[in-house]
Amino acid sequence: MTEIKNKGEGENTGNWFEKYSRKPEKFTPTQEDLMCELQLQAMGEFELLKPRINLDQLNKELSLFDNDWEPYLKKAWAPNNREGLVLVGLEGSSHSENLSIPQSRIKTGNEFLLDQDFNHKTDVYHALTSLHELLEPFDVLGRTFLVKVNAGGYFPPHKDYPLITRKTIRIVAFLSKTCDSDSFEWTQSGVKQDIIPGRAYYVDTMKTHRTHAWEDGSLHLVVNIPKTWENVLKICSMTNK
Repeated sequence: MTEIKNKGEGENTGNWFEKYSRKPEKFTPTQEDLMCELQLQAMGEFELLKPRINLDQLNKELSLFDNDWEPYLKKAWAPNNREGLVLVGLEGSSHSENLSIPQSRIKTGNEFLLDQDFNHKTDVYHALTSLHELLEPFDVLGRTFLVKVNAGGYFPPHKDYPLITRKTIRIVAFLSKTCDSDSFEWTQSGVKQDIIPGRAYYVDTMKTHRTHAWEDGSLHLVVNIPKTWENVLKICSMTNK
């Protein structure tokens, strides 16, 4: 395992002005950044998409990987209530490896890894054909993974990347009956969202969000999509508006 000695521009938090001062070209919005972010802002922060996912089919497909779930961002001082499987990860990694950005940076020694650097489709991706209607409109995907959360599992309030120079945007799909609004809580900009199991949403994760599971077996999919004008239009075309 390689140790990361210095933190740099690859981190998702920190002194953004200092980072800009060192590499202004990296942190100055492009014309495409402005176009994409304006269009996404017009769409909304938590927008229902058309694809409907067959949860019975998904459960059958997932049963092939019942013994492969790995702890997700495990902390030694707290019970682990979160597990994951990778659909799109790092080249040479299996569906049970490099689930998170922090884990991947430590393992590879590359402090600059970001979601767009994960482009390898694993066997889980190919096996879960019930998700392909949602995923295959996009020619390239970034880090894409399943998260299974049991009662008490949560993600604290955070922003995935706060600048409009972000390179990926996110779709989140809720894939279990214990992902409805009574069993699983997704709060976006301080507002609890209505969730329909078997549906996907564009989620603006530049905004502060948090999650909490109240029952076991809550399952959701996180999809990172390269932020291009073409992909933004594809997402807009997937809405009901």
